Amino acid sequence: MSGRAKHRSELTRRIAERLGRASSIAVSTHLGGDGDGWGSACALAHHFGAVGIDVRLLAASPMPERFRFLLPESSELWPPDRTGIEALETAEVQVVVDASEPGRLGRFANHFQPQRTIVIDHHAVATREIESALSLIDPDAAATVEVLYEVLLETGTPVSPATARALYVGLVTDTGSFRYSNTSARAHRLAAALIEAGADPGALYRPLFANLTSAELVTLRAVIEGLERDPELGITWSSLGARLLREVGALDEYEGIIDHLRSLSGTEVAILFRELQAGLVKVSLRSTGDTNVAELARSFGGGGHERAAGATVEGDLAEVRRRVLEAVRGLRGGRPGKT
Repeated sequence: MSGRAKHRSELTRRIAERLGRASSIAVSTHLGGDGDGWGSACALAHHFGAVGIDVRLLAASPMPERFRFLLPESSELWPPDRTGIEALETAEVQVVVDASEPGRLGRFANHFQPQRTIVIDHHAVATREIESALSLIDPDAAATVEVLYEVLLETGTPVSPATARALYVGLVTDTGSFRYSNTSARAHRLAAALIEAGADPGALYRPLFANLTSAELVTLRAVIEGLERDPELGITWSSLGARLLREVGALDEYEGIIDHLRSLSGTEVAILFRELQAGLVKVSLRSTGDTNVAELARSFGGGGHERAAGATVEGDLAEVRRRVLEAVRGLRGGRPGKT
């Protein structure tokens, strides 16, 4: 075993031991938590809750409806208010999953105590890393659940069907149902192990992918109607104004919406602009080629993966769109053009 592998193994063992002997654990994922973040959090709740540990799930932002079926029956979600902060501050161990930078933790960020904090993630740290006693970050992993699975195996407690389902959701969503470039042989081996442990891909399909709401359909129609392209540089984008989002109601997540832009033939970079309010725009970026959209997102104060990233940018919708498209064209080797 190489020195690096030995260190990784020792760190995994130490995290498993620390979690296993805790009386209470508070778990948080990032703002706008996705399947990997909530899958990791719920897997921890199932695994350690089953052996009598008090696991508190913190919701830095609301949990998307389509992931709520993963929650243990007795679990409640703690919002970023006085009660949630107290639940975090009084926990013996504080865990962050699928995030390694404090800016992604919202109002909970300043209430983690480094000596009690454990970070488990697969994102490369771009700015300031969360201060922690133990940190296990593997940018080569397809998803955080891949890293977490190794920790859970070290506890000696078998992975239950409920835990396997939560881990599988994190894996299937972060790999785009095993279509994205982060899909690896290691990810497929994990999928096989989770299916053997009780995750049923067929049963998970409906809550994850076959539950479109009328609001999502209206939003999708607006995105398609507003679709614009730069075919020469392979850029596809669309915009959603604040008025439409107020009328329709904000969606839990927009992954499926932007995937329609990314799947358009010839698209190398897909962008969805959402006007959250006057002067504030959420920019979601996806890449199907060699453009590193995480690098682009960081230049606008955001972050993410090389192929999936985002940022919240100050400015009116038209101005933010112009700036972002100019930056994308620069990365794609083109000239600033029509927005």
